[in-house]
Amino acid sequence: MKKHKFLMFAMLTLGSAWPVSGVLAAAQPIFWSALRPADQARATVPLSPRTVSGPQGETLAWRDEAHPVELTGFVLPIDQDGDLVYEFMLVPWAGACSHMPSPPPNQLVRVVPQEPLHLDRIYETVTVTGTLRPGLDQAQFFMIDGVRVLSYGYSMGHAEVAKATATKDPDLLSLSPFGVVPR
Repeated sequence: MKKHKFLMFAMLTLGSAWPVSGVLAAAQPIFWSALRPADQARATVPLSPRTVSGPQGETLAWRDEAHPVELTGFVLPIDQDGDLVYEFMLVPWAGACSHMPSPPPNQLVRVVPQEPLHLDRIYETVTVTGTLRPGLDQAQFFMIDGVRVLSYGYSMGHAEVAKATATKDPDLLSLSPFGVVPR
């Protein structure tokens, strides 16, 4: 009986120390195109603030909640106190949502970071890592000129956030009107 308990203890100890968690936690880098159906044209930076009638981008293509992902984009704060951001929208181009029409819902990700993000500048470029959960919802945020309500298609809670130094996402690079993303 003692031998059986020792084996059980050894298996539990080795099992908890086994580096499988690192393998399972490896995040898959994805591009913004993975969030929309293949037949939906990529979003473009609008040249005017006119509204588009009818539903746009409500079909969500990403359904794999089993594996963590990495996605790079621009920070649009939702909940902020000074330079600390507690919640934000990850958007595919600088200026999205605040001074021009918002991207379609399947190109907006609501992010709650593990720790508050220290924001050095508006529309900072970051890479978020975590589980991407599909589901249409709405969030409001405050701008100098009033309150905006955004429809978003994805959310990521308890996300790791890091300043982006480079990206290969063709949508993100081409949609940055200010050339903010380092190459």
